[in-house]
Amino acid sequence: MKIPPMGRVLPALGLLLPGCASEPRPLTIEVVPGHEAAAFQEDPPVARIEVTATSAEGDVAVSAAAAPGGELDFGEIPAERAYTFEVRGFDAGGATVVRGRSASGIYLAGLSGEVLPLFAQRTGGWARPPGELEASRVGAPGAALAERYVMLTGGDAADGAAAAADVDPARLDAYDLAEWGGSASSGALPRAARSLVVRGSLLLTLDGEGATWTDVLSAQSAEAPLPAGLASFAEVAGGRTVEAADGRSFVVGAARAAAPAEAPGEPSDAVLVVGANRALSVARLRHARAGAAAVWVDGVGLVVAGGSAAGADAAGLEVLADGATAFDPRPFPPDAVEGAGAVVTGPGEIVLVGGVQGGAAAPTRRLAPGCAGACAAAEVAGAALPAAIAGVVAFALPGGRLLAVGAEAGEGGLTRSFVVDLAAAQVEELPLREPRRGATVVPAPNGTLALLGGVHAEGTPALTVETFFPE
Repeated sequence: MKIPPMGRVLPALGLLLPGCASEPRPLTIEVVPGHEAAAFQEDPPVARIEVTATSAEGDVAVSAAAAPGGELDFGEIPAERAYTFEVRGFDAGGATVVRGRSASGIYLAGLSGEVLPLFAQRTGGWARPPGELEASRVGAPGAALAERYVMLTGGDAADGAAAAADVDPARLDAYDLAEWGGSASSGALPRAARSLVVRGSLLLTLDGEGATWTDVLSAQSAEAPLPAGLASFAEVAGGRTVEAADGRSFVVGAARAAAPAEAPGEPSDAVLVVGANRALSVARLRHARAGAAAVWVDGVGLVVAGGSAAGADAAGLEVLADGATAFDPRPFPPDAVEGAGAVVTGPGEIVLVGGVQGGAAAPTRRLAPGCAGACAAAEVAGAALPAAIAGVVAFALPGGRLLAVGAEAGEGGLTRSFVVDLAAAQVEELPLREPRRGATVVPAPNGTLALLGGVHAEGTPALTVETFFPE
């Protein structure tokens, strides 16, 4: 089934598509600090900026360097190649204090001018690139799209914010990492998403009534059939999407995300499996859960841990192995922690961080989900988050560290982020540039993490995007 085209779709990928010109062309890079106007002057200040352009084929790699405010001129380089641009800013001692990276696959022949803007930010914290979204949402599903955008759709309006309340919940708002600015569809997707799956420029939006595939470039849509074994899409809608290494996606109903003031959601034992070919199927947990953590572990499979309402005799962890259609409980003690995040920290090892246990902050724990007997989680002393944080999403960082982003448990809880050093048993909060609640964090196509959406404490929409370099 097709729907009429939306009023305006995302801009065509002109910057990322090859042009006809094959002659070398001049190119000048303009490094910009975005909303952090003094980023290059902060202590220690940037003394030298270097930008490297690397072709996708690997046969061209050129660099240019200058002092801040100077001109970065590459001279003439082949225009038919697709490039990724990396920027580093060094202090007087040669340490990297500023970083930036473009979207990949930028064809010079597709540029409208001879100056390419490239956002760079201070390392070790959040920063706001240029521009902003046209609208914001609270608790909205987010994703990377078409190797160029980060986006939000669905979610809730901001209480007390008239501009946000007027936004159609089915609207799609995206930030363009190639042109460094916000853009949006003035029309709506077929349904207000509670969960999302992305395949290139295709979006699978799920709510309690159904699921729809939409190509955001052509604005054409088709309903997804309800797979055998699923009573309705309400069994998984609102669940977190987990990506596997083989191209599959899993929408885990037991890991439903909810606003901080709400319960984690109805317990669910259903997992929607979206194949690399977009075929839909279903796998079932042995025990229904709510507020569970979920993560893909190479060599093990999809791991679902913890969550309430699993039953006093339920295993603390279940695994869907490759090729399996049902989960296998592993002999871990029951785990009623709600809202923890899970991240792979080594071969066959995961860490559960954050979440709420008995109304208090849950401990940070190591687990080996492939364990077959006498299994137990090992608490990492000194590595618990300093507050009860729910809806945690966790990302591995170099050096045995991780980043945990979630919301303070309780009504109106702010979005907070922490770096957890597992080896040193230390936790450091990374404050957002704009305190907000209901924000969403997603891995961006340029290798950063992007935080979008939410509302400020006074209820006004938070329109800027914040990014963080995890490397």
